[in-house]
Amino acid sequence: MRGLIAKIAMAMGVLVVTASSAVADPPTGRVTSVRFGGEGNATRIVIESDTALQYHVFLLATGANRVVVDLPRVRWSINGLTAESGAGDGNGVVAGYRYAHNTATTSRLVLDLGQPATVVREFVLAGKDKDEPHRIVIDLDPVTPQAFADAATGDMGGPQPVALQVSRKPLIVIDPGHGGKDPGTMSPSGVKEKDLALGIAIQLRDALLKSGRYDVALTRSTDIFIELEDRVTKARNLGADLFIALHADSSGKPGTRGASVYTLSPGGEKRIDGVSRQHDWILDVEVDSSRPEEVNQILRDLVQRETKNQSARFALNLTDALGSSGWPTLENTHRRKSLYVLLSPDTPAALLEMGFLTNDDDVAALKSEARRQKLVNAVAGAIDVYFDTQTMMVAGMAAGR
Repeated sequence: MRGLIAKIAMAMGVLVVTASSAVADPPTGRVTSVRFGGEGNATRIVIESDTALQYHVFLLATGANRVVVDLPRVRWSINGLTAESGAGDGNGVVAGYRYAHNTATTSRLVLDLGQPATVVREFVLAGKDKDEPHRIVIDLDPVTPQAFADAATGDMGGPQPVALQVSRKPLIVIDPGHGGKDPGTMSPSGVKEKDLALGIAIQLRDALLKSGRYDVALTRSTDIFIELEDRVTKARNLGADLFIALHADSSGKPGTRGASVYTLSPGGEKRIDGVSRQHDWILDVEVDSSRPEEVNQILRDLVQRETKNQSARFALNLTDALGSSGWPTLENTHRRKSLYVLLSPDTPAALLEMGFLTNDDDVAALKSEARRQKLVNAVAGAIDVYFDTQTMMVAGMAAGR
């Protein structure tokens, strides 16, 4: 759902940046609402979630007065739409609020104060049943600027800059095709697709990590067999921003050579709903039972459409990068097919057929670590362009361009 998230972020004028180094933890819960109330000068903030959450609240006075609520990594589903980050209007002493993921393991809610205030009361209310939300309740009262400054001791030893940002790095999940009892296709000389896919996946992982821009996970890092649905489920559970499957092709014509890039075909799109139900691939927008089903269906369609658009955008970047690198490609390099590993409804995905194991030149290139570095560089470059473009689009919206 990262494409939809990016569009939501653009609509909110959010600049997406990266600053973390660890692989993101799976969310521990879902924040569904941030509400404001109170009487007189007092302001009450109520944070609702679908499960009990540990939290830490503190004050910051770095240029502006803020109340910060740190949480374990959560899904932000404010007002029924899920986003990596966002903002809203406040009430009382709170001028507005912002939320985002703060690190790979934490999320953060920032309350921008219209006037100095301090926390006079905080408590939690557990939901009485599964349909009632859990609540974190924080009461603020106005104080003098000096009293706020005295109370704003910061967190973990001192004040830290707080900005509205997606602070984790994009997570790339690489899926080396086949493995274990499934060797994939095989060259006449005995080169197995599963071995090539794993070796190049590791080479690509190392290149991406070396850049410092991304977190990377492999669906398999050894010669083991993994079911197709488990590959997709792992990527979704990790919160992948991009899923890349690596394979090698075969042909009855030994002269056929070159790479190709696949995204999901219209026929594959028709499979998504059934496969999602079969494996409980729940979209974030589906969890609000208070919305009419027709609205949920519209939101599901929006998510899937944007995932399709993001996948196509990356595929175009990849075909361009392969062509520019001099790595051989098939004509009509970008192709569409109903492949299982491309069926995730909310993770942009592409499958790269790196070459033909029935072609001696392709086999020689894929076996040579030095020669296939050209392929790895092309894939890494396409990933850079893909995320650079997303960031520029969001930044342009934030700047009003």
